[in-house]
Amino acid sequence: MNAGARVPAHGASVARPRATTAFYVLGGTFFGLAVAEQIVSIAGGFSSILLIVFFAWLLVFVVAPLVDLAHRRLRIGRGKAIAIVYLAVLVCVGLVVSATAQIGAREAADIVSRSDEITARVHTLLVGVQRTLGISLSTVDLAATFDQAQRSFFSTVTTALNAQIQAIASTTVTAMGDLFLIVVLSIYAIADVEGILGGLHRIVPNRYAQELQLVEQSVGRAFGGFLRTQVILVILQVGLTLAVGLVFGLPYLYLVSVCVALAMFIPFFGPPIALLPPLLVAVAFRPEVALPVVALLLVGQTLLVNGLQPRLMKETAGLHPILVLIALLVGAQIAGLWGALFGIPIVAAASLVVRYVINRRAVDEVEGINLDDVVAEMQAADPEIALDEAVAIAADRAEALVEDRSQALAAGSTHGEDPGFA
Repeated sequence: MNAGARVPAHGASVARPRATTAFYVLGGTFFGLAVAEQIVSIAGGFSSILLIVFFAWLLVFVVAPLVDLAHRRLRIGRGKAIAIVYLAVLVCVGLVVSATAQIGAREAADIVSRSDEITARVHTLLVGVQRTLGISLSTVDLAATFDQAQRSFFSTVTTALNAQIQAIASTTVTAMGDLFLIVVLSIYAIADVEGILGGLHRIVPNRYAQELQLVEQSVGRAFGGFLRTQVILVILQVGLTLAVGLVFGLPYLYLVSVCVALAMFIPFFGPPIALLPPLLVAVAFRPEVALPVVALLLVGQTLLVNGLQPRLMKETAGLHPILVLIALLVGAQIAGLWGALFGIPIVAAASLVVRYVINRRAVDEVEGINLDDVVAEMQAADPEIALDEAVAIAADRAEALVEDRSQALAAGSTHGEDPGFA
C-alpha cells in the first residue's frame, strides 16, 4: 500500500513544476503584451515627430544616389554635390507646385463653373443607358438617382469646406513647417551619413558586424526598391493616361494626370482609383469616346499592374506578390493609410533578413561547405553582390551537395554496398 501510495505523489510532484512553468510563461506573456501596449500608446504621442524623422530618412534614400552620381560625374566635393541636388529637387518641386496652382486651379475652377453642363450631360447619358438596357422607371430611375446624389454631394462638400476653411489653412501652414524640418533633417543626415553609420557600428558588437551589414543592405534595398517601383508605375500610368487623353481629345489632362499620379502612389488600391479621373472626364465631356477610353486604360493598367508590378517588386524590393498584399492589409490595419503605404518596404526588409537566417542555417547544417569561403568567393567575383544573395547561393550549393550525397547513397544501396562502409 505504501508503494502504491507513492505513485500519485510522484505524479503530482512532476505535474506541479509543469503547472508552475506554464503559469510563469502565461503570466510573463500577458505582462509583456501589457508593457508593449503601453509602449505603443506612449510612442503614439510622438507619432508626428516619428513621421517627420521617417520622411526625412525616406528623402535620404531618394536623394543619396543622386548626390553620389553628381559627386562622381561632376568631380566636385560632396558638400557641393548635396547643394546642387537639393537645389535641383527644390526647383522641380517648386515648378510642380506652381504649375498645379496655376494650371490645375484654372482647370478645377473651369470644371466647377461647368457643373450644370456636366450634370445635364450625365443625366442625358443615364437616360439613354436606361432606355438601351430596357430598365423600367418603376424599378430604378438612374437619372433621378444621379441628380439627387450629385445635389447631396455638392451640398455636403460645400458645407464641409466652409466649416473647415480655417482648419485647412492651419494644416497647410503646419505641413509647410513639417516639410522644412524634413528637408533640414535629411540634409544633416546625408551630409554626415558616414558618421551616423560609424556610430551605429560602434554600438553593435563586432561579432554582429555581418548581421548589421545585412540589415543596412536589406533596409536600403527594400525601401529604395519600393520607391523606384512606385515611381516607375506612376510615370507609366501617367504616360498611358496622357497618350489616351491626347488621342481621344480629353480636356483637363493636367488635373487628371495629377490625380492619377497621387492615386498610383497608393499600393494595390491606387490603380483602380487612378482610372476614375479620366473615366469621369470622358463621361462628362466626351461621352462618345468613353467606352474606348475605358477599354484602353483598363487593358493597359492590367498589363502594368499584373505583369510589370510583381516583377519590379520582386526584383527591386525582393518581395513576393502575396507578401505585398499581406503587408498592405496588415499595415492598413495597424496604421491606416501610412501603414498601407510603408508596410510593404518594412515587410520586404524583414523578409530579406528572415531569408538570410534560413539560408545561413541551411549552410551551417551541411558539412563540407564553409559559408565564409563561399561569400568571399562571390564578393571577389562580384564586389557589388548583396550579402543575402551570396548566402542564398551558398544555400543552393549546400542543397545540391546534400542531394548529390543522397544520390550516391542510393546508388551504393542499389549495388548492394553497405552505406556504412562506403
